[in-house]
Amino acid sequence: MSDALLSQAEIDALLKVRHRSPSPPEPVPVPANAQAVKPGQQTPATKDTPAVAVSQYDFSNLEIILDIPLHVTVRLGQVKKTVREVLKIRQGTIIELDRLAGEPVDIFLNEKLIARGEIVVVGENFGVRIRHIVSLRERVQTLG
Repeated sequence: MSDALLSQAEIDALLKVRHRSPSPPEPVPVPANAQAVKPGQQTPATKDTPAVAVSQYDFSNLEIILDIPLHVTVRLGQVKKTVREVLKIRQGTIIELDRLAGEPVDIFLNEKLIARGEIVVVGENFGVRIRHIVSLRERVQTLG
């Protein structure tokens, strides 16, 4: 498979293909304190995790796309600049973004907004803690 990213239409087409695995998929580990949730029911929200709707998926089809590379982008904010302003940028220049300190960052998957989170420090590296998964309704609203 090439390094090119797949379009959403190609991913959808792959998910529609019926793929039968010779062995059943491995069970997903469940935390000891997890509560049973029926399909369509919401999982209870905790301090660190928001409530999410649980759906029933045919995970056997996912095996064919698990190794496809995806482009993940975290956007702290954005700003519009003229060419003149960009040419004035030097080391030490501060560029003000359209977000306040502490506001959530946007997380994109293949240029589509999928979640919002917060910047965290892990050791000497930066990371992102996902706080909210964008719903289908929110994704549609961002298109307009």
